[in-house]
Amino acid sequence: MKSRNRGSGEWGLELAISYLLIAGVVLSLILEVAGIILYYRAYGNLAILSEKAVMIHGRNFFSFIYGLFRGENSPGAAIWLMTVGIALLILTPFVRVIVSVFYFGWEKNFKYVAITLFVLVVLTISLTLH
Repeated sequence: MKSRNRGSGEWGLELAISYLLIAGVVLSLILEVAGIILYYRAYGNLAILSEKAVMIHGRNFFSFIYGLFRGENSPGAAIWLMTVGIALLILTPFVRVIVSVFYFGWEKNFKYVAITLFVLVVLTISLTLH
């Protein structure tokens, strides 16, 4: 049941965040399924070895993503799609926090800006240190 005490802006934020999270998960799932299908068609099985291309490597998660999109250590289309799908799944909550920071800033709710900025800093540090 909806609370009558909440402003319509808060419901707008919840709706935007729910669409963002659903879109991130669905797009990640589509990339994973497409990658699995391509991999199976190319190799005839689903056994993926511990190749460097599949593991997060480099200085941190962000440099790994940057290298992935630059084509460094290109593992082939199937593994690339699956890796991008996993990366998107990891980045979806990160983008959610960024959207929340901008929303609370727009609403001039500085208490929640500070809280979500703290969460953003913690998430960024954790992804940087992988």
